[in-house]
Amino acid sequence: MKFKTGLFDMDGTLIDSSKAILSSVKEAARITGLRIPADKEIKEIIHLPSYLSFKVLYPDKDTDEFDSVFLRLMRTEFKNMIEEIPKAKMTLELVREKGIKIGIVTTKDKISAEETIMDFHFPFDVLLTAEDTERTRPDPEPLLKAIELLSSTPPQTFYCGDTPHDIIQGRRAEVKTIGLTTGLHSKVELEKEKPDFIFDNIGAVLNIL
Repeated sequence: MKFKTGLFDMDGTLIDSSKAILSSVKEAARITGLRIPADKEIKEIIHLPSYLSFKVLYPDKDTDEFDSVFLRLMRTEFKNMIEEIPKAKMTLELVREKGIKIGIVTTKDKISAEETIMDFHFPFDVLLTAEDTERTRPDPEPLLKAIELLSSTPPQTFYCGDTPHDIIQGRRAEVKTIGLTTGLHSKVELEKEKPDFIFDNIGAVLNIL
């Protein structure tokens, strides 16, 4: 299969930030005096940009302060909890060696995403964050914009993510979808959305190139 473009989610795909997110959400709730959510609740909204996810958690509250505290905690107190998914950087490098351009498409804010890329030295050609499109996952707009910026087309593109919403988004963008079990979702959960491929490690992406 000939690909020109590879798109990758960030959290759960390139980095394991789950511990940092869970800790930051709970500490932000404590600091701002809001209800501390359960892990299951956080898992269900983790695919959204933070400012939207907290509106789901606290629909009757003004969450601007909460979001600000959360982002500060993620970038400082709990930053050292964030780790590279095994072989993520190496996989991106090998994908690039095959002449495939790389887009990182994330619901993170731009500052956090850029810091993460610098911290882990991920190679990329285009970065799209929560601020770069009007609509967010599972809407296909972010993927389609990345494809356009990379002068490619959906049939020449694969998208690799770790959540059911990633698979839905990829299918709507009409690209090849790859589900990874390296995030918070199981193989069974990913299979429900019928991705083209499911892998237990990101390095397996190289097998389809």
